[in-house]
Amino acid sequence: SQKTCGDIQIKQKERIIKFLKKGDLVVISNGYSLNKTWLNEEAVKRLEDFAKDITLKGGKVVLFAPTPKFDLSIELCKSEWFRPFPNEACSVSEKVLKSKRNKTYELLGNLSDKILVYDLMDELCPNGVCRMMDELEKPLYTDTDHFTDYANIEYIYPDFLNFLVDNNLI
Repeated sequence: SQKTCGDIQIKQKERIIKFLKKGDLVVISNGYSLNKTWLNEEAVKRLEDFAKDITLKGGKVVLFAPTPKFDLSIELCKSEWFRPFPNEACSVSEKVLKSKRNKTYELLGNLSDKILVYDLMDELCPNGVCRMMDELEKPLYTDTDHFTDYANIEYIYPDFLNFLVDNNLI
């Protein structure tokens, strides 16, 4: 029989709770579609219940907030002899991105303290502007929403490590 996404999630939840040890960290990173989000009131309740189970066993939960997503290919953001100026769609205001996911950010802001929310926007959107390329003209994305190894190594990893240290998780 075909298993649904919900069935798989329940099995994963059971497996995580079964093998969780005191001091373990459960990190949840999920896509946040602009048109439809998995994070709604029902999902928040399930997430809170899951976090409660983890906390009771001495673990901690970190949830990644939405990351910037773009409407065009990274290829259109790279400077070429025939395209010396960057496409305007290669950057977008952090406020615009967050407004597109207003409900999601509202739900994230109301989570209990059992769930720590890690938000990459400050790191990836210096001065409130999110870009597909950094100031060195190196791509941060492989497509509209997946990070390059460069972005992971130079931006996300150090920032996430600081987040873990700042929250006494490591």
